[in-house]
Amino acid sequence: MFVNVQYYKSEGFYGGAKYTYETRLALVPGDKVIAPTVKEPRQRAVVRETDLPKPSFPCREIAEYDPEVELAYV
Repeated sequence: MFVNVQYYKSEGFYGGAKYTYETRLALVPGDKVIAPTVKEPRQRAVVRETDLPKPSFPCREIAEYDPEVELAYV
């Protein structure tokens, strides 16, 4: 599945541009995850959209939930 995320900016705020990632996790909008970026291997992010069509460019993979927050569907 492909998803769009926004990165953590400051206390409780996620924003800026949306970035596309591939994942095997069962994510829903609002889930907090750890996303690898070019500059940081572990960037906190929030899922904004799920079930996107496969993009024409390669995507990094999200493989873990953010361990410091609860899941959106719990």
